[in-house]
Amino acid sequence: MEDREAGGHARWLRVAYAVVSRITGLLAYPVLWLLAVREGRRSPPAKPRLFWGTIPMINMKYHSLAMRRLGYESTTVVDNVYSIHSRDDYDVLASDLVDRLPLMKRMHWAIRRLVEPYVTFAWAIRNFDIFTIYTTGRILRSTPLRYRELQLLHRAGKKVVLLAYGADVQVMSRFRGLPFKHAMSMDYPEYTRQEAQRLRDMEYCIAHSDHVMSGVDWVDYMPRWDSLNAGHFAIDTEEWAAAPEPATRDPERPVVIFHAPNHRELKGTRFLVAACEELKAEGEPIELRLVERVPNSEIRRQLAEADIVADQFIVGWYALFAIEAMATAKPVLCYLRPDLVELYTLYSFAGECPLVNTPALEIKERLRELVHDPARRRELGLAGRTYVEDHHSLEAVGEMLDGIYRTLWPSAPSEHGADAVEE
Repeated sequence: MEDREAGGHARWLRVAYAVVSRITGLLAYPVLWLLAVREGRRSPPAKPRLFWGTIPMINMKYHSLAMRRLGYESTTVVDNVYSIHSRDDYDVLASDLVDRLPLMKRMHWAIRRLVEPYVTFAWAIRNFDIFTIYTTGRILRSTPLRYRELQLLHRAGKKVVLLAYGADVQVMSRFRGLPFKHAMSMDYPEYTRQEAQRLRDMEYCIAHSDHVMSGVDWVDYMPRWDSLNAGHFAIDTEEWAAAPEPATRDPERPVVIFHAPNHRELKGTRFLVAACEELKAEGEPIELRLVERVPNSEIRRQLAEADIVADQFIVGWYALFAIEAMATAKPVLCYLRPDLVELYTLYSFAGECPLVNTPALEIKERLRELVHDPARRRELGLAGRTYVEDHHSLEAVGEMLDGIYRTLWPSAPSEHGADAVEE
């Protein structure tokens, strides 16, 4: 009886919160519209101020840093911080903006949470000119104004650039690979039931963005794009430096294979584990080191000690972990879908990619080859470091993004050299 009453009470609280949220949105809309109109009358700055948000993807940190090095005012704004990252990775936490308001400090946390998106949007619309977002990273996405936000930005004279990171655009019915579809169903069963919402978010953002960038496997799901890149991921190549080679190698030391899955089925971890167990049973001198959900500092430490890095074997393309491994001059095994290899060789830079293309059923043989060929491991590691410097460094990605922003904001200076600042 008590459980039933508690459940009924919780339902009434949810209904009441939804009603209050709706009313708050209705009251906030004319206020935000007036702010947008006023902002749209201002003279635009010569160089746009950049906003990145609001889902805490670590790549935003690197993107923003790349643009600051080119002289842009660039700020990352997030709703929360993942446990594997640090608060220092991002510039502004949305809750801090609310706490700056004197009256809000005395309000119940639920009220503060309710007004947080509106406060963040009002602050952002005044302080930034180009908003680089993900479909799930819109400031007002959790409010009744979720499908009015980008129109408000345009009314204020702002520009919107849409990027993707994966789960924000992946739609199950459009999956090209059945192993990938199965892995997603196993790792994220709830995700597979949210297709209608994800489609609506994606189609809204693509329809109202000034520039849409696609790449990786995202091309399977996105209906269109303005630019195509094998991967917009950026990395600080000084922070992720190549580990020095030891003068001599202990002949008794096993070859260390490092794997860091955050989604075991999507990464194909079971196939890697099976391959390593079979190799060890056959007497191969290997050691598999598998770590999950650890800080980046631990990833760097493990990479420094690894001889071979195993990335992912189901999705069909590479992402930030493979880039981090290549930056540290390690040979990397990763499955690359043939059609994506063709696409990004024709229209991007994948023709230079030194990843060892490894379908799930070929892990054992690819590992065996590298275990017995240290010279090949070294060659692949050096090629990987060069590939990252050429295509995923702050300088390379910054140049790519700078070209997009100059197209959207033609009043920006034609040369960025004089504006560049040193970090």
